[in-house]
Parts: sequence; C-alpha cells; structure tokens
Amino acid sequence: MSDNFWETKLSEGASTGNGDKNPKKLDLSKQKVKINVKLEDFPVGYWDSDNDAIHIVQWYNDNRMAVEEKSLDFFKHNTGIKLVTSKAEAQKILDLAIQTMQQEGVTVWRPPSHEFEEESNNTIQLNNIETFRGLIGGWVFAGIWFTISFLILFLIGGPAIADLGTADWNATDGVITSSEVYTSTDGEGTTYCLWVDYEYTYDGKTYNGDVVSYSKDNSCDSWSGNADDDYPEGKEITVYVNPDNPYEAVLEPGLSGVDLGVCCILPFPLIGVLLVVMMLKNTFGVVSSKFNKSG
Repeated sequence: MSDNFWETKLSEGASTGNGDKNPKKLDLSKQKVKINVKLEDFPVGYWDSDNDAIHIVQWYNDNRMAVEEKSLDFFKHNTGIKLVTSKAEAQKILDLAIQTMQQEGVTVWRPPSHEFEEESNNTIQLNNIETFRGLIGGWVFAGIWFTISFLILFLIGGPAIADLGTADWNATDGVITSSEVYTSTDGEGTTYCLWVDYEYTYDGKTYNGDVVSYSKDNSCDSWSGNADDDYPEGKEITVYVNPDNPYEAVLEPGLSGVDLGVCCILPFPLIGVLLVVMMLKNTFGVVSSKFNKSG
C-alpha cells in the first residue's frame, strides 16, 4: 500500500468510523512504526468470507488509537472491496488496518488474538448441540407419528385391504336366513351394527356365512338403523366365495365392500412417510456438513 492511499481515500470523503461523518485529515508527519503482522498470524484457515475479515477488524479495534471503533464496511469501502472472497482481498484489508494504525500513531500493539476463534468454536459447539437436539427431537416426533399412524392403518385399514383381495372371488347363489341391526347408545351417540346370516351353495355343497365385507363388519358406525332392509330374510342374493377356501365368503366384494370411512386415516400414514423423508434429508445434510468441515 502506498503512503498516499490514506490521503486519497480521505479526499474522497470516506468515513473514518461508524459515526465519523466529518473525518479529519490525520497528521502524516508522525513517525510511522512498523507493525509486522501477517495474515498467517490470524486464526483463519481460508480467507474467503467477510466473517474471516472480521478477525482483522477486531484486531484493529483492539489496538486502535482512534476513539471510535471502525467497522468492516469502513475497510471494505476504502479498499474498494464489496465482498471478501480471497486471500488477496483480505491482504488489502490488513494493509489498510496497519496503515490506519500507523497514521493514528500506534506504537505498541498486541498480536492477533485467538480468543475470537475460541468464542466462535464455542458458538459452533453450541450450535452443534442445538442441531443434534433438534434432530433427535425431530426423529422422536416422526417416529411416534409414523408408528402410530401405520399401526392404526394396519388395524383399521387391514380389513379394507382384505376387501380388495375379494375382487376375484367366485360368484354363487345364496339366500338370507336372518338379518338384524343391533344398536348401542353412549355419550358419543348411537352405534348401529348390522348382523346378517346367509346360506350359499358352492360346488354342490352348502355353506353358511355372516360377512358382508371385512371392513364394514369391523366398522359398525357405517351401518344405519335400517341397514337390514337391504338384506331381508328370505332374499335371494349373490355370494362371493373364496375359491381356495369355500368357507370364506362376502356379500360385497372388492372396492364395493370397502368402508369409505377408512379412507379418512390415509393422510396420517402419508404424513408419517413425509416426516421420515424430511428427517432423512436433514440428517444427511447435517452429517455431510460435519464431514466436509472435518475434511
């Protein structure tokens, strides 16, 4: 840096500090003491960000003679740097800091301190702790949601899946032998449960059945008080028989037998899957960043 750099920048009206709106020209006749400080003296591995340049600014403010501290913007403005992205730009900041200290008449100075680095490391460690706490909390929440929702889906949705498996069962003739709607009333209202008995013939043999569909038989709320009107005693019906086990039969096969109320629980397992995917992405991102930093 040339000695007239300071004079040139001051003549352009550059600020000498955060609050210096009317800077005074420094006395250049003062004897300048050599300040032998290099970038290597600072606790910075790569000079590629403004955060790195802050080390230089703090070092200057710790040793300045000026009353007011100077900001990184002051040094960037007076060196024409918009963003510190290289060692060369950091060197310009350091050169200006040294020259400014010389112009101020600094004769005694402390070398760059590593306390700032230690504070940063402590902050990083705290951030790491918070990050891992967040990951653990996220995994606990996602795990609980995922497990409970799929357990409910298995308990309630299992019969619906079984209904879909009846879509290709063989049709045969049958007759309703009896039907009735059982009711029960509690604080939540009245519950209706349809009970149907029927008889059917398959491959020359007679069998008895009582399943309308697997999901509807497991969800009494789906039946209305007059549900047995659809299956009056003596009504001839079509029965769908499991060809591998003729003792299994339903009156409503495939999708027609699925209780649509089961569909209300489907969003919850899907949300559980999304939560797990998000946690996997977040965990992968955190682990990758740690490995990149350690490398």
